[in-house]
Amino acid sequence: MGAAKKFAEIDPQVYENEFSRPIHKVGMVTCGLAIIGMFLPPVWLYLQYGVFPPISAIMVGMGLALTYAVPFFIIEPISYYPTLGDAGTYMSFLAGNISNMRLPCAAVAQSVAGVEEGTKEGELIATVGIAISIWLSIIAVFIGAVATGFFVQFFPAWLQDAFKKFLLPAVFGAVFGQFALRGMKYAPIALILALVPLLLKWKAYVVIPIAVFGTIIIGRFIYQATKKSA
Repeated sequence: MGAAKKFAEIDPQVYENEFSRPIHKVGMVTCGLAIIGMFLPPVWLYLQYGVFPPISAIMVGMGLALTYAVPFFIIEPISYYPTLGDAGTYMSFLAGNISNMRLPCAAVAQSVAGVEEGTKEGELIATVGIAISIWLSIIAVFIGAVATGFFVQFFPAWLQDAFKKFLLPAVFGAVFGQFALRGMKYAPIALILALVPLLLKWKAYVVIPIAVFGTIIIGRFIYQATKKSA
């Protein structure tokens, strides 16, 4: 008996009216306020001290940032949404640390609860998992900021170097393994589509679209072929 059987049947209309619509209203307001808040420090510096960078410097900086970031603006919401859901997407993009914190927490919560991503049950579980991860992150960051600076100085150089080089890949590997176990026939495709461009030393903004959309397209063909033969 899977954990998913414990969920009561969800009325689509009630779900839409009492969960999805309020989420979008609150999400747009909070994200809008966050965008405004990002501009408050430079505006305050200008009003208080008259400090303002040249327009040419701003345009150059924006151009460099957008060149790298625009592909991720498109890829990340599409690829993360099935797992995060509406509420999880708003919270994750507002809080940050999506790939190394919010997405793994949502995936693990769904796995433990026995629900699938892309379902209403999965979205509810992901919302709870992400919300808890945000609060725990606040506590952990506060404690970590205070304690890490003290303890890191006692770590041997090799251990500090290992943390810098392998901590994030280890997190990504764990997330990949989590999803690979739920679709073993798709995992090699994702690995190949990501590994080949990396070996060719292509840029990340090229590798990620190939890996994400290539896996989706090929996986869809495999799913349809498997469905027809079944």
